[in-house]
Amino acid sequence: MSIDKVMSPASTPCLEEHSTCEACGNPFDCGATLAGCWCTQVKLSEQLLTALRARYKACLCRSCLESFAAQEQPREEAVSDK
Repeated sequence: MSIDKVMSPASTPCLEEHSTCEACGNPFDCGATLAGCWCTQVKLSEQLLTALRARYKACLCRSCLESFAAQEQPREEAVSDK
């Protein structure tokens, strides 16, 4: 099957890979598929993404990404309240 072929989410093959989170050391399964990954659903600023990419070379688990996003949220709200 060609990668170029449009596929429904139910038929999208998973590229799941067993990984260890570089931030916390916990094992997790990467959720990457040809359609994308759950990690793209976690909203992180470009500035934080750049910092995380510089600090870590491998994928991080969902829990760590959500934790980084939550830590960033109060700062963004404080800036927008001014």
